[in-house]
Amino acid sequence: MALESVPETRRAYVVLSFIASGLLFGSIALRLGIPPYATYAGQNLWNYRLLSPTESVTDPSNLVAQLTFTDTPDESWFFIILAAIEARGAPIIMHALHAFEAVCRDDAVAVENHLTEIVAHLRDLIPVLPRMYEQCNPDLFYNCIRPFLSGCKASCELPRGIFYENEHGGGTWQQFSGPTAAQSSLWQFIDLALGVKHRSTGTVVYEDDDVVGHPGVSSEEECLFLRMRDYMPGPHRRFLQRVAQEANIRAYVRAHPNNEDLLAAYNNCLDCLIEVRSKHLQIISRYIVVPSRRAEQKSLPTVNPVVGPTGTEPNKRMEGQATAAVAGTGGTSPMAFLKQVRDETQRTLIHVEK
Repeated sequence: MALESVPETRRAYVVLSFIASGLLFGSIALRLGIPPYATYAGQNLWNYRLLSPTESVTDPSNLVAQLTFTDTPDESWFFIILAAIEARGAPIIMHALHAFEAVCRDDAVAVENHLTEIVAHLRDLIPVLPRMYEQCNPDLFYNCIRPFLSGCKASCELPRGIFYENEHGGGTWQQFSGPTAAQSSLWQFIDLALGVKHRSTGTVVYEDDDVVGHPGVSSEEECLFLRMRDYMPGPHRRFLQRVAQEANIRAYVRAHPNNEDLLAAYNNCLDCLIEVRSKHLQIISRYIVVPSRRAEQKSLPTVNPVVGPTGTEPNKRMEGQATAAVAGTGGTSPMAFLKQVRDETQRTLIHVEK
């Protein structure tokens, strides 16, 4: 059957991505500019339906995942929480783009207004992520769902990756990272728009480097965020490349140190972003670090879930419970990576001496 429209092609990609380890669907993925493997876009952006067409796409209670690996409500809830966050954050894109234009015409009031709108939308996102605790059991996620999201890059179980056959009977071994929030075009856009710079995990920068770029990074391939753009839909990836060239908000704010309202609006955006990343750290601790320790202590095989009450939002102390041995779906140590991301966001705040 011919795929004539973009929605049809996306749907074909989502279905095939769930069985990527067994079938080759390179031509479908190629049309979308995305790898022939499960990605953040395939599992979250294009993999939901509305329970009520008259209700909002920003409400997780009105969404359900169309495909899951485990056929559990926990997995569906995991996917649609992320989809709802993407929907709620969509207006941020237009406000940031309008702010770029306002900078070009030196309209400080308009820049401040758009930054204030971005703050409001970021604050609207903050309560959504902790709703993960409502219907997604951490042990079931870690033991049953997460193995499907682990990818085949630097995998002990799949050291060579996955062999993709071609139509001529040959083929190649390929390695892919699993779906991760680092593949979200929205969050990478927000970082670019606000001038938040990220480096390879473990790199420490002790001074402001707005002009010189990314010291300490020998290659762009070493930065996870840059590598994860290869897993985004082609149009998203090209859009971010353009945004990286055009982003001008941070430089403009720094050029107007006496405009206290403008400075406050910009720093408020970063404060909200820092809070989101703190919530993300708590999620990682709850759903990866703690279950991994529990599994080790009880010597439980990872194929058997421990089903129990979902529980409540964890205390921030859980951030300190991480071990470097736990790897995220993107192939990094998730706690170390996310702590560095939060710290880099913190360092982006502009402080003006009076």
